[in-house]
Amino acid sequence: MGHHFVPQRYLRNFESPSRPGFIWLHDKRGGPARHARIAQVAQAKAFYSTETEVVLSRDVEAPANAAIRKLTSNTVITPVERLQLADDVGVMLKRIPARRRRSAEMIPGVLADVVSNVREELKTIANAIQADPELLARRLREVDAAESKFARQPPPEVLDQIREPWPSEAMLRALFGMTWRVLVSDGPQHFITTDNPAFFFRAYGLAGEEAELSFPLSTSHALHGSWQAAGSDLVFLRATQAIVKEINRRLASETERLAFYHERAPWLLTILPKKEPYLSVIRWPEPPNNRLQRTALTRHR
Repeated sequence: MGHHFVPQRYLRNFESPSRPGFIWLHDKRGGPARHARIAQVAQAKAFYSTETEVVLSRDVEAPANAAIRKLTSNTVITPVERLQLADDVGVMLKRIPARRRRSAEMIPGVLADVVSNVREELKTIANAIQADPELLARRLREVDAAESKFARQPPPEVLDQIREPWPSEAMLRALFGMTWRVLVSDGPQHFITTDNPAFFFRAYGLAGEEAELSFPLSTSHALHGSWQAAGSDLVFLRATQAIVKEINRRLASETERLAFYHERAPWLLTILPKKEPYLSVIRWPEPPNNRLQRTALTRHR
């Protein structure tokens, strides 16, 4: 058994009602949906160090699970619980295979920029002190050799940084500071989750005016974060099917490979291959109070 990059306890919020401990797995690479053991999905061998796995379980997942239980019971959480859940969402954005892949893909470009800057600095210094041209040429060859070495095998500290799942302080401030809306679906379509459960538009980031966060909490509840004021930091809302489908489409568009649902969903296999999340902001009507709203929401584009 490997380390789960999507926690088992979180996935149980989407388990099959007819078969506890199992979840419907939908693979964007094709094939029919299938029942899979939650203990065996969204995990990989030696994905973290043992120390990191312990900290994740004890200090991140356990507190967040308590907050999620309250929110999925339509109960307001405390500021401390809000911070704990923000930490969990931040970790979720960092702990997934998709983030590791994107970070690894950035290494060649970053390395090329660093090497280019070093070469220019060496030339500038050599010119200023009128250094021996042969000495400069030797130093430039050393830089080229270092570039070749690190291109084949990036430094261990770079790889360690990519593997670590800890969010930055700026990310946590943004997640904590957003207006949170807990969306409740009465069906027929409910919320999916995936191997990349927390979605935001990378073009907007998390702190920009049009930034949005989508994070399914369970089959029936999802967290939506934005900077649209609602008269409260936390609002519970009944969501239209248009909103539910919007959230699901966003999650599907960023799925690395696997999506999960509480039942077999042919429509999910249809949207998984598409990479077309909407880039427009969901405009929310302002609720009169903090109670669960039972009126339908309207999405404006």
